[in-house]
Amino acid sequence: MTLAPGSPAVRALFPVTEQYAYLNHAAVAPLNRRTADAMRRWVADWEAHGTRAYPPAETVQAYRQRAAALFNAQPDEIAFTRNTTEGLLLVARGLDWRPGDNIVTVETEFTANVYPWKNVEAEGVTIRRVPSRRGRIVVEDVVAAMDHRTRVLAVSFVEFYTGYRNDLVRLGAACRQRGVCFCVDAIQGAGVLPIDVEAMHIDFLATGGPKWLLGPMGAGLFYCRRDNLNALDPRLYGWLSTADPDDYFDYEQPLSPTASRFEWGTLSWPSLVGLMESIALLLEVGVERIADYVLDLTGELMAALQAKGYELITPAGRREERSGIVTFRPSSASPEEVASRLEAAGVVVSPRGKGIRVAPHFYNTWEDIDRLLEALP
Repeated sequence: MTLAPGSPAVRALFPVTEQYAYLNHAAVAPLNRRTADAMRRWVADWEAHGTRAYPPAETVQAYRQRAAALFNAQPDEIAFTRNTTEGLLLVARGLDWRPGDNIVTVETEFTANVYPWKNVEAEGVTIRRVPSRRGRIVVEDVVAAMDHRTRVLAVSFVEFYTGYRNDLVRLGAACRQRGVCFCVDAIQGAGVLPIDVEAMHIDFLATGGPKWLLGPMGAGLFYCRRDNLNALDPRLYGWLSTADPDDYFDYEQPLSPTASRFEWGTLSWPSLVGLMESIALLLEVGVERIADYVLDLTGELMAALQAKGYELITPAGRREERSGIVTFRPSSASPEEVASRLEAAGVVVSPRGKGIRVAPHFYNTWEDIDRLLEALP
């Protein structure tokens, strides 16, 4: 039976629905039953059988294929990380920088896509931050900030505070035309919005499990376009980075010819098992269907908030600019006070800056949104 977004069958997979209208996926997602069960089975197997529970190479390859399907990538372009920041650091520390190079980014980024790039400022690299216009990142402004010394454009797929969805197709095309590496922090979009690394001309992509991918903490994904593998120095590498990690006696092995060269040591298996189970669920439902459903929810939420007199921080623009995030400004109390009031009513959201950030996923329903609206001051 096909799992439909918002259906009773889907909601039954998320025990959190028994207590809360959980609208906080831009922060940390609750675990679903399939993911939690998969992790428990793996731990029980490890407890009972020791090394016999260690996944074979075929499982690792199947995991790469599953992750690649999420991005229209190739399995050998996928590396497993612990989090988004680790993937971004692989790029920041791996490129061959020269004094006078610059990185273009935007002013509305989450700090995970800020500090990794500050690592290279000491090498004479300048960071250029493009301002937003009323919450929007204008492609022409980004392109205007580039010059012949721009090495990387580093942006998020979705801006964490405003929920604005960047036009990765146009930004990627501009990078490709100018020979600029396009690096995307996808954590606020992966799992809820379609990503096509080919159509978007993405060179590097980093994301983590515990938000829209519905996975546990401690596991993430890094995509490196095959053409860029040799342009990115791993800097740190270990036994798993080699061409044949199972050859324990050859100390002169070359690095793996695939993105696995960026995996330097034993993976966080309980977390990775959970993340892969969550991705399997997302692929089963269909990310395109999830996006359509969530964008309908957030569109109706934005209209309802405006009807109640709340000011939207999220740009109320074209559907292609929107995401799973809606942020609005409360009028009669601080964001922290409003978030506490909502939590007391069983509605989970996040106070962020001057706003309240609401982030539903595909198992949420309009009843959850209505519960939020009724509890607002």
